[in-house]
Amino acid sequence: MNQLGAISGRTLCPSQVTQRAGSRRPQVIVASFKVRPYTVRKGDTLGSIAKKREIRFEELVALNHDMNPDSLVEGQTILLPGGKLSSRDREILAGIGPATYRTYPVREGEALQDIMEKRNITRSEMDALNPGIDLDHLSTDQVLKLPAGKYTVREREMMTGSGVLPTEFFHVGSALGKTVLIALGVAAIYSAFLWRQKQEPDDDSE
Repeated sequence: MNQLGAISGRTLCPSQVTQRAGSRRPQVIVASFKVRPYTVRKGDTLGSIAKKREIRFEELVALNHDMNPDSLVEGQTILLPGGKLSSRDREILAGIGPATYRTYPVREGEALQDIMEKRNITRSEMDALNPGIDLDHLSTDQVLKLPAGKYTVREREMMTGSGVLPTEFFHVGSALGKTVLIALGVAAIYSAFLWRQKQEPDDDSE
């Protein structure tokens, strides 16, 4: 069976709210697939992929039993545990904002052309979203605004495969895409509220 077939046929919402028995406080549960696809990048090794996402090397080998762990090829698709994200993945998720743009921290050695080509973004879009910024001379970790809904193949894999966003989100201007953005904002605020409540002692706990 094709490895990707293991994750087909499942539909999960980004989050759901449940109530624990005997508790007055609801919980936000983020849904995720058990596994997700990952497209190997230039310079990737199985060890580096595992280390960045705090995955045991043996677990990756078990998930990809038909793969040669010592010989990954750029563009090759492998499977990762759905809930394991790298710090870069988390930066991408944190950058999701209003319906018109998202924020993006520049990678080391990355040029504007690299950013635009991989996401099918035009120079006029970048100029409009980043007035006053010298886009021809970028620095590492400099934060840019990118058009909403425009992601690389790997970014889409990460976001849909981990259950964070549905595929329809990436249709720019779609009603679902706008709804998901609003929902993510509400979920973030609600999660912060729950965290604050968690720091306070329960009124009925003694």
